[in-house]
Amino acid sequence: MSNKVIVTIGREFGSGGHEVGKRLATELGIKFYDNEFISMAVQKTGFHEDYVKNNEEKAPDFAASALFSGIELYQPSPFDKIQAEEYKIIREIAAEDSCVIVGRGADYILRDQSHVSIFLFAPLEDRVKRKLALLSGQDAKNMTPAQMEKIVKQMDKQRRRYYEYYTDTKWGDRDSYDLLINTSRAGIDGAVKIIKTYIESSRGESMMPD
Repeated sequence: MSNKVIVTIGREFGSGGHEVGKRLATELGIKFYDNEFISMAVQKTGFHEDYVKNNEEKAPDFAASALFSGIELYQPSPFDKIQAEEYKIIREIAAEDSCVIVGRGADYILRDQSHVSIFLFAPLEDRVKRKLALLSGQDAKNMTPAQMEKIVKQMDKQRRRYYEYYTDTKWGDRDSYDLLINTSRAGIDGAVKIIKTYIESSRGESMMPD
């Protein structure tokens, strides 16, 4: 591909954001970032991997932060440091090369750069079924649909709170994204095809007449 392509993917829990992003990156022949941010943040912060994994993409319990605005008004806590380092990492990798980035408020972080922003969603029932189907072994035997539904709802709440806290923008709002895709209707491969077609046809530029 001749021009740099940056794709950011926001997602409801269980809508297939990781898989769509990974397959899209493979189709386009570009880099993919999702869980990779955990190991990268570990290197930057020096925190234990489990600590980073348990505290990234979460909003703090107190109402004070200007991390995403690029202004430090106070000494950041260990929790805030993770978010600040991931902010820097996203800016750095987007400046270097084409890539697909899942989550972490990347669409907002890169709002001043040309990129294609996607939001994936699906009915709650379908997302619960999908997450249950992905379980194996003892986890599959022990997890009930009701328990999984509670997890899915909690993860959605966590992601919404994180996104809206740091961006002051509504999570999943149509005005914040180029494409909103129902993965229950499109499927994983269908979502990849839709995004790839959009990129190749419009290159993310306005198609509206002058």
